[in-house]
Amino acid sequence: MNLRAVGIVYRKEFTEWVRDRRTLISTVLVPLFLFPVMMVGFSALAVVMVGKAEKETPKIMILGGDDSPQLLASIRKLDTLEIVPYAPNWKDQISNKDIRAAVEIPKDFEKSLETNESETVKIYFYDGEMKSSFGANRLEKFLKDYRDTVVRDRLAAKNLPASVLSPFTIKQENVAPPEKVSGATFGSFPALFPASIWFAENFCSSSPLPWPPPSFPSFLWAAHSPFSATPT
Repeated sequence: MNLRAVGIVYRKEFTEWVRDRRTLISTVLVPLFLFPVMMVGFSALAVVMVGKAEKETPKIMILGGDDSPQLLASIRKLDTLEIVPYAPNWKDQISNKDIRAAVEIPKDFEKSLETNESETVKIYFYDGEMKSSFGANRLEKFLKDYRDTVVRDRLAAKNLPASVLSPFTIKQENVAPPEKVSGATFGSFPALFPASIWFAENFCSSSPLPWPPPSFPSFLWAAHSPFSATPT
């Protein structure tokens, strides 16, 4: 290989590349300045969209539950949900985004709680639609809190403290200097992925969290858990 000839060709191509403004702009300036601006802009837009969706009060429909007045009253008291009247085409309304989710309460639900029978409360939503997932998550959170209340009442009836469900707590504490923490946070930012995908994976997941948490003794929870809430 003639290195002198290679050098001559390289200098010729480099000189032409530098003199061509359009090539210089498209290969250097655009990736160097425009792409970071676009990335920051898309990230800011995703944050705004997620925040706006979280502030919206989702419309929820209740299926059944006429024989469970206490549960219905508790749901209707929530200021984070808007309860709409029942309609037979509730599935179409969820698909058309007229309502965000629907919750199905089993027949004789409160009677089943009194007799220590386990029931399943189903939550129907639009999988992949952010606002529908938020509505379903709010419903699930309420039902889990309601279930915890029922469990505590059952334990109290047996003269057992609620602390038996959580014998100890786990706390994480940072020991690194602030400057290292901020640097690690910046370095771990997922800049190599589109902002929409990153926010969808971290904030819009509709998959239910495992329940009970690891700190709950499984055998005790199984004995006192009155029902489960299952997104569908």
